[in-house]
Amino acid sequence: MSLSKKIVILYGSETGNAHDFATILSHRLHRLHFPHTFCSIGDYNPQDILKCKYLFIICSTTGQGELPRNANVSSKRGRPLTLWSFLKKKNLPSNLLNHIQTAMLGLGDSSYPKFNYGIRKLHQRLVIQLGANEIFDRLEADDQAMAGSNKGTGLGVESVYFEYEKKALNFLLKKFPNRRFGDEIIKREELDPEIYLEPMSYLHVANKDFNEDVSKTKIEFRGDESMKSGRVSANKRITSEGHFQDIRLFQFSNFDKIIEETYEPGDTAAIYPCNTDEDVSRFLANQSHWLEVADKPLIFTKGVPDDLKDGGLVKPLTLRNLVKYHCDFMSIPRSSFFLKTWTFAMDVTKMERGQEQLDDQREKLRQFATDQDMQDLYDYCNRPRRSILEVLEDFLSVKLPWKYVLDYMPIIKPRYYSISSGPKDPNIELTVAVVKYKTILRKIRRGICTNYIARLQEGEKVRYKLQNNHIVKKEFLNKPIILVGPGVGLAPLLSVIRAGISEDMRVFFGCRFKDKDYIYKDILEDWSSKGRIALYTSFSRDSENSPGVKYVQDYLWKLGKEITDLVVNKDAVFFLCGSSGKMPIQIRLTFIEMLKKWGGFRDEDAAKKYLKEMEKFDRYIQETW
Repeated sequence: MSLSKKIVILYGSETGNAHDFATILSHRLHRLHFPHTFCSIGDYNPQDILKCKYLFIICSTTGQGELPRNANVSSKRGRPLTLWSFLKKKNLPSNLLNHIQTAMLGLGDSSYPKFNYGIRKLHQRLVIQLGANEIFDRLEADDQAMAGSNKGTGLGVESVYFEYEKKALNFLLKKFPNRRFGDEIIKREELDPEIYLEPMSYLHVANKDFNEDVSKTKIEFRGDESMKSGRVSANKRITSEGHFQDIRLFQFSNFDKIIEETYEPGDTAAIYPCNTDEDVSRFLANQSHWLEVADKPLIFTKGVPDDLKDGGLVKPLTLRNLVKYHCDFMSIPRSSFFLKTWTFAMDVTKMERGQEQLDDQREKLRQFATDQDMQDLYDYCNRPRRSILEVLEDFLSVKLPWKYVLDYMPIIKPRYYSISSGPKDPNIELTVAVVKYKTILRKIRRGICTNYIARLQEGEKVRYKLQNNHIVKKEFLNKPIILVGPGVGLAPLLSVIRAGISEDMRVFFGCRFKDKDYIYKDILEDWSSKGRIALYTSFSRDSENSPGVKYVQDYLWKLGKEITDLVVNKDAVFFLCGSSGKMPIQIRLTFIEMLKKWGGFRDEDAAKKYLKEMEKFDRYIQETW
């Protein structure tokens, strides 16, 4: 049997971190001449698991301790059963995977209560229940840790990955020290780093004699039947003009009125953004050798890459359209970008100091790609939030080959926003905080999707999908519900209220100022006056309108006895939404103190145990981002 079936690298990735590290591992294996299978968990054919011998899994966690979307959904047409769906079947024998040796790496964030639950679920099922054998103990990384440091509950993400990579490669090299080269058996050695590994499928011009102006052809997206088209019905700012943050009420309806949308409170809408024409022109000006083919029709040599199937591929397929709709060149580059592009620093004509400057740039880019410390990369890219385009503008020697663009350039991913509207509303409503800030370099940064949304005008089209998250259960019906949502954390709570799940809903909302960022003020106060909700507001920079309470946790503590009684004695549900970081941690600590003081739990361990039970049965829900 070919090694490509025996050695398998699978990833489950929500934001791209797990995919990036899996890509680096795959790259290292290719350079060591190890043929292997590389794909998302969702795209792996369950039938091939019996052929697999060495399984490497890198997986993050999303939502309420779940595996990422690409671990649960396949981009392959006609494959309804994914690997994870198959492995969760109850009638599987306990020795099903005892032929497999596996190594697992989890990427998590310790500010979330269900830290690294994704990889732990995989480990529990594959190793403990189905008999797979571990090559070495499961590793877990913490996103809260600074690059190259050991702060937080886990080690720095990068340092943990490199430990994982070292152990995985040592195992394989010990197992397969030699390889076949023609009729000979030779020692396995790494490929010369100057050699670029050509991807299986890449771009080339479809017809060199094609003269039609494709820039005037209507833009379409094909290949994703689940993609929907909406028409914008409202897009207005709901914070005051003088406030630093632009929060918008964004509303749209299905373009095809025949289709009736179905969603529940807690569900999200995935919005598919694109780059601005100005940024596209700036990118093409930087890579000026692309301009001669920018508007010519292109095709792939061996089919459309799987990464492009979510959302559909742009038509007509030109380099300009690909860069605008699919290439995330305004994102912060990951280490895999440098790993695949440093050898393209070869244009000495743009170097004022000639070959010496070119050599300096090549060496610096190579360091970004290979240094396991990664502190220099963090200081150069992550700390100032430097984009790929800005890196290319700093390193003018880099001359990227356009035909391989999808091998080294990240793909624009959809962004998910909590739905604010009720399930029976004719329009889908989102509450969107537009991302715009200054970096330590005093440069303006804009979020690609929130600013795309902010630019959309009424009547324009928007591409979207609905994501069912199954957060709000039918068991919640008529139970008391405590809804805590500072800032845009209010968004999913509005959907819960509008759905009328309970007649006893207490809403704790917080913001900075009553007259600046108190979003949905009129709606909330109208519901409160009619007895639909009990409303408790706190304004952290406006003590005159918020006496005695600065943050939402202060109001929770103020009403601690009443809230604790609802939780402990009346089976209430506690639903917390908003930004990740300090806020959910502070509310969690406050909740534990409330249980100790008013819930009959005299020590912290007992209170924490009760909170864990609440989480297990979905009575304490944290949805943060």
